[in-house]
Amino acid sequence: MRDYAKVSPRFWLGETGRELRKAGAEAQVVAFYLMTSPHANMLGLYYLPVLYLAHETGLGLEGASKGLKRAVEAGFCSYDHDAEMVWVHEMAAWQVGETLKPGDNRCAGVRNEYASLPENAFLSAFYDRYKTDFHLDVEAE
Repeated sequence: MRDYAKVSPRFWLGETGRELRKAGAEAQVVAFYLMTSPHANMLGLYYLPVLYLAHETGLGLEGASKGLKRAVEAGFCSYDHDAEMVWVHEMAAWQVGETLKPGDNRCAGVRNEYASLPENAFLSAFYDRYKTDFHLDVEAE
């Protein structure tokens, strides 16, 4: 479990934050949980059964499922129900940094975390999104 997570006040006021607000309170709770979840990593790409989400937010299965669906529709994240994997699209930028220099030690940390991920539907999309910002040189298979 991470010791801390960065959450910007822009969460509430940015474009995605406004979309989440329109989507309803469940979507906002789910999005906030996804950024601060004890199961999360700095990449925002991690295993998360909906049952964990339901229990730990107190939304129940119906509320958690509804909030997750709406967070996906707002473009905040993607969720693979079969693999129970979530990807919070911009979380790596928020937690690690938007663009790193090639020699930055955080690049190695991102590469190691990425390489340790189980095979999932979001590896290629993550690689495409962050390969330049974090100087990723090998796409996970």
